[in-house]
Amino acid sequence: MLRYYTYIKWHNDLPIYQVLMVLKKPENVRNIKGSFESTVQGLEVMKYNYKVIKAYEIDKNEILSQKNIVLYPLRVFMNHDGETEEEHILECLTAVEGLKDADYYFLLVECLKKLYQKSEYEKFVKEEIYMSSALYKEPYEKGKEEGLQEGLREGLREGELKGETKTLARTAVKLLIKKFGIIPDDLKQSMQKLDVPTLEIIIDNILEYENLEQVKKYIHQAVNIKQRL
Repeated sequence: MLRYYTYIKWHNDLPIYQVLMVLKKPENVRNIKGSFESTVQGLEVMKYNYKVIKAYEIDKNEILSQKNIVLYPLRVFMNHDGETEEEHILECLTAVEGLKDADYYFLLVECLKKLYQKSEYEKFVKEEIYMSSALYKEPYEKGKEEGLQEGLREGLREGELKGETKTLARTAVKLLIKKFGIIPDDLKQSMQKLDVPTLEIIIDNILEYENLEQVKKYIHQAVNIKQRL
């Protein structure tokens, strides 16, 4: 903290008041001090104060009522007495779901990862919102095609092993979300009704599609052909 303080002070000469936010309640620390003191040979050479905020003691509903959106992702760590963990997770996700900036949804999911096992929150996360965040997209833009190809191969292997159309449909949806962002619910539902050969063709051609209309057109053609047989 002192290094950060001196750097800002030296380069920008700005007034600084630092805050230490403790997200999770420490197991072995009873008291967290808001100051640092240094003495040399009995002489006080430094006394530095900062504010300590304990996120786990803050009522998460206060942040919501104040509409302090920048703190919404941190509500995961805040006090939620009267709720089960599942209710708490779902409520926190719902609070950021309707925000225009999907980055808040992404950040909240990342906070969930720090506090819970994947099995506890995975079923509540909406991947189309999570993947539409710029924070999700930026690190993967460079290797986007390689990632799609790898996902394609893994999806096919998983589908072959399990022999389930659900697995292939889920893989196709994930790859389309990764490539185009949010996809409409009717397209997802259409995927669930397709057979294995049709889904495999969609996955094989995932890199060739330029827009979702091309995917919809192929599905429509495939369904019509199947009905004629």
